[in-house]
Amino acid sequence: MILSWNSENDMSLTSFEFLALIAIGVFVYYLIPKKWQWIELLILSLVFYFETGIPYTIVYLLISVATAYLSTMWMAHTKYTEASKGIFAVAVAAVAVNAGIWFVLKCRELWILPLSVLGIEDTRVGLHLVAALGMGYYTLQIIGYIIDCYWGNAIPQKNPFKLFLFASYFPQMITGPISRYSQLESLYESHRFEYHNIAFGAQRILWGFVKKLVLAERVGVIVTAITSAPDIYRGFYSWIAILLYPIQMYADFSGCMDIVIGVSELFGIRLAENFNNPFFSRTSQEFWQRWHITLGAWAKDYLLFPLLKSDPMVCFGKAARKRFGRNRGKYLVNLVGMFVLWMGIGIWHGGVRYIVGVSLWYWVILMLGELLSPAFVRLTDAMSIKTQSFAWHVFQSLRTYLIYSVGAVFFSNGIMKGIKLLADALKVMLVHGYANPWIFFDDSILETGVTYSDVNIIIVSMVMLLVVGVLRERYGYARSWMEKQSFIFRWVVWIFLFIFVLIFGKYGPGYSAAEFIYKGF
Repeated sequence: MILSWNSENDMSLTSFEFLALIAIGVFVYYLIPKKWQWIELLILSLVFYFETGIPYTIVYLLISVATAYLSTMWMAHTKYTEASKGIFAVAVAAVAVNAGIWFVLKCRELWILPLSVLGIEDTRVGLHLVAALGMGYYTLQIIGYIIDCYWGNAIPQKNPFKLFLFASYFPQMITGPISRYSQLESLYESHRFEYHNIAFGAQRILWGFVKKLVLAERVGVIVTAITSAPDIYRGFYSWIAILLYPIQMYADFSGCMDIVIGVSELFGIRLAENFNNPFFSRTSQEFWQRWHITLGAWAKDYLLFPLLKSDPMVCFGKAARKRFGRNRGKYLVNLVGMFVLWMGIGIWHGGVRYIVGVSLWYWVILMLGELLSPAFVRLTDAMSIKTQSFAWHVFQSLRTYLIYSVGAVFFSNGIMKGIKLLADALKVMLVHGYANPWIFFDDSILETGVTYSDVNIIIVSMVMLLVVGVLRERYGYARSWMEKQSFIFRWVVWIFLFIFVLIFGKYGPGYSAAEFIYKGF
């Protein structure tokens, strides 16, 4: 059974074909009558889907859009009639259809386990299912739209083609962000040509190329070499893989988002930000407010908050507070709510490794952090630690980074392989291991497939990433600061980045640059 999508003619976000499509698309977009602009976006989305995904899987997308359109139209029509009692049932059914299609196609590892327990082998199921392009992202968007219409937070879209554009808008199909309907209503508006949009969009795309093609791909060579041969690369190598993988994932995933947001900005359409300097976070809770922002926000608004407001949870909260006291009762309610939230996020990723590396790991970390918070405060006070000092903030950020790194071991390697990697890393730390931390200063690091030139480029790119991060923390966006600088300085910087990507970007014949880590979701 095949439950992933692949295409031999994959129009990647960093391919010449994609850039040509964007260039032609933007040129035509501002030439045609403004009332037709949304139609061109729909055509571009269809071209992108058929070039990037497996063509027939668009049927699943059409089913999702159809259920959303029919259910919300029915809800709008019966809102003030006697039939309104059935609105809830219709909304639940529409959500269930979309969630069911997604679960069957994307969560093979989860639903195949009960079958194996019953003695039914994978090959005996008799299904050949291929997931649609961007199914994890557009499904959440469609479900969110249905719920918003049910709650009255959105007016149902009467034009089914416009609703299809909302679900299939091509820049965000591969890796999101997960947009709300209210955020993408500008898809249907008229947009006039503005130099500001073109300049800022191109700059954002260029910065995404720096992250993806220059940094992520080089770090990925090291991480892949170590994790694919754990019996060869042991000791301190394990720590290198553990600590470098978050950089690879961030540069890869956020680089993709920079490209996506930049492309959309060329058309005058703003997409939601998905990252906000996550490695500057001082706590794990803050980290998840800065990392994959749209997924976390979706899970809170459509999963956690409705759960906490439900009658069973309200009754449970009252009973818990009565039995254990106000604070402990509140903690128990939060414990259950956060478990459901994190399990939902892990299941969305589609496998047991994600449930362990994301759901269980962070649920335990966050709940322990909340439980032990008073003790930590007393400890810092007893040690006279200046919690507002720069050094303490750096320590907190490094601690948060390490916590994420440990969880990401399972996320990227699976359960058993992740345990082995962590065990080896702990062994080298506790009993001095098999190698030493000086492998960056001899020829050992070259065995992973990189050169000293690659190492230097990684260091330079990370310094650039840090500088841009600091500017973003202070000015909102680094380019907002850049915009205030002199004309010559700005162009020197952008030309430098362009040449930097041109010379040091990992692309060319036989190289697939757009296998973004989060593409498969």
